[in-house]
Amino acid sequence: MSESGVRVGNETLAQVSHTETVRPLRDQIVLEPLDWEPSKIIAVAYQGKPLRGRVLAVGPGRHPLKYNGPKGKRTKSWESKHFVPTEVKVGDIVELGGLEIGGYLHHRFRWGDKDCVMIREGDVAGVVQ
Repeated sequence: MSESGVRVGNETLAQVSHTETVRPLRDQIVLEPLDWEPSKIIAVAYQGKPLRGRVLAVGPGRHPLKYNGPKGKRTKSWESKHFVPTEVKVGDIVELGGLEIGGYLHHRFRWGDKDCVMIREGDVAGVVQ
């Protein structure tokens, strides 16, 4: 029986040796989650926290999908010839607006002794300067 409020479906954690390299495909990004501390000035009503992490690996980019008509009448899709490279670079600190890691169903895995999360570039809310 699962606890109330606990999301079921992302309990397994894959293992990758620290000697192996991880090379994401398309616009996938591998993040190492960082600790987050709420502001001391503003009272935080929400008990969760946004996901912030350091980028460890980045995919090359993707060919966006094209469709043959308006949203309700689409019958065909294909990858465009235009290639969109990934804008996020290794070493950047990025923020995903919203909930903590447990709130998302991103693929989680363990790379050596680090817990990592794999996301798409579209999930990134912004790069922290």
